[in-house]
Amino acid sequence: MSRATESAAMPWLHRLGVATPELTVVTDERLKASGEPAFGPPWVVKPDIAGSGKGLAGLVHICRSRDELSSAVTATVGIGAPAVVEEYIEGAECYLSIALDEATRGAVVRVSAVGGVGFDAHRAAAVTVRLTEGLADHVVAALLDAATIRDSRLRSAIAGALQVLWTAFCDAEAVLIEVNPFRWDGERLVAVGVAVEFDPHGHPAAQALRPTPLVDADAVVDRAPTPRELAVREADAAEPNRAGIKFFELDGDVACMITGGGAGLLALDYLTDHGIRPACYLDASPGAGSAKLQTLFSSALCIPGLRGVLFGGAVLSLADARDVALEFVAAADRAGFDPTRVPTVVRLAGPHEAEAHATLTDRLPGVFVLDRTASLEDACDLLLSAMAPQELEGLAR
Repeated sequence: MSRATESAAMPWLHRLGVATPELTVVTDERLKASGEPAFGPPWVVKPDIAGSGKGLAGLVHICRSRDELSSAVTATVGIGAPAVVEEYIEGAECYLSIALDEATRGAVVRVSAVGGVGFDAHRAAAVTVRLTEGLADHVVAALLDAATIRDSRLRSAIAGALQVLWTAFCDAEAVLIEVNPFRWDGERLVAVGVAVEFDPHGHPAAQALRPTPLVDADAVVDRAPTPRELAVREADAAEPNRAGIKFFELDGDVACMITGGGAGLLALDYLTDHGIRPACYLDASPGAGSAKLQTLFSSALCIPGLRGVLFGGAVLSLADARDVALEFVAAADRAGFDPTRVPTVVRLAGPHEAEAHATLTDRLPGVFVLDRTASLEDACDLLLSAMAPQELEGLAR
């Protein structure tokens, strides 16, 4: 999938009519023009890279002095990416997103009265809309009611933003437009964080309406790809018309199979903070399809020496949970994975999740299955508890 960096996505939203912060791009330790922004303080500094999760990764800095600004720019440029310096916007945070749902030939529209770093998208009110039907006013009103947004001015601002984003989503053939967060100061609704993703094989007329430049997902550049990483890349390339998947192996022994970008990063952080070394990071966009998902899941499950598996994620609520469960079961069979030997925790939500849970417990004896009432931290804690007997057994030996 093709994505836009911060410096491309923000001007694109602004041209569409969405309010955005002022920004400038820094390619070295000095600002391009006069040596300082024409706005602020405070300032927000973040790397000019594509995708969400920068806040969870500790890459976003709020600077209230020029010394803090200089240090943040130096640190950001030091990781190898240009730095974006943005105007800091005060206000309450809310969340909006539109994501492709190929199963219904439509899109899932999500709204939440809260948002920001670590926000789990499945907590947002959601509705699935066919692309051919359009986003009707009564659908938007019902969605805002479900999100318990009562303020009339905020409702009007969000409704207007949704219609703008919906038109852009359809016209540019987007896969995802996510604004997290929007900030509302009582007068303006300003897009502060944005992630946009597009079908790389869209119609030329649609491609002309997209932000530029667009970039592909970052590749592993510091070492040769593993056989499992290569398998996932080949599976992804084999079906270019379907949503993308990605897979990176790490040096740990617990498979972190959490899709949803920020949710995956949150799980990595939580496990690492508790002394666990993750074995992989993966993600899948809605609509990836059976072949891609089986390759993705089985690649994680066949990593040598696994001591635990954590599976699930916020984005799975966009898909039929029964299908996701069946793909996981098939991947386990394909990898020769046995959850009675390796503690496995599944936190799975979505349509028909009760049936999905029954499938998992029936087909994979020993797996621990949690539903949407459990948090991601609950799932991690359960995995840590399930792994504890393994640690004691190792000490006894």
